[in-house]
Amino acid sequence: MNKSFNNLLFFNNHKPFEGIQKKKNKIFSKRDIRLIIHGSKNGFVHPIIDIIINEVQKRRGKLVELEVLTENTYQASTSNFIWLVPLFLLPGTHVRKDVPLIRNRLKNELINTKLTPYIGSWNSWINILIEFIKKEKKSVTPALLHHPLRSKIASDHMQYLGNRLGIKTVSWTEWDTFLEKQSMNYYPIPYTLLPTAKTKSLERQDSISSLLEIQSFRNGLINLLSELP
Repeated sequence: MNKSFNNLLFFNNHKPFEGIQKKKNKIFSKRDIRLIIHGSKNGFVHPIIDIIINEVQKRRGKLVELEVLTENTYQASTSNFIWLVPLFLLPGTHVRKDVPLIRNRLKNELINTKLTPYIGSWNSWINILIEFIKKEKKSVTPALLHHPLRSKIASDHMQYLGNRLGIKTVSWTEWDTFLEKQSMNYYPIPYTLLPTAKTKSLERQDSISSLLEIQSFRNGLINLLSELP
């Protein structure tokens, strides 16, 4: 494994976090959940998120709140004890800067807050991705299409992920150039939770433009959130 990646705090923390889940689940009552999402312009939330929230609330019997980064108004919490879950696939600026600020704000409001690692670093999530890629490889040559990377920590993550999956990883800003240089016909896997303008333009036969449009990922996320203590 890449040495620099092995030293990353988010990677070192997510394994023990997932191991502790089952142990604590037998002792404490469940916390509410507050999901941090990017959101679209003016705070628009994709309907897929509503589906996930409703199902997780039904399974857990606890409140699931949203913190939308593109929402300009103050987003108060009605909870006293929460899991703060960043729904991001990469350790970009939002994970490294915005998420700690949100956690501190909630703590200052005297809300007992436990922050999870960002979802893209969870082993259980990566395992869902591995199984999906295995199926894709039976019929196509997949390539993981991701958001442009602006930090070494994000680049290290994608390098690790590409090695673990055994596939190419490409920024969507470089996709057309990448295809021109390749002799193989690569099939794009949009590495984004929800559709974006860029991923909607991909020429996939199934018209999929995000992971949560795929049932295995949507159900997998619901299961992971539902299993939080």
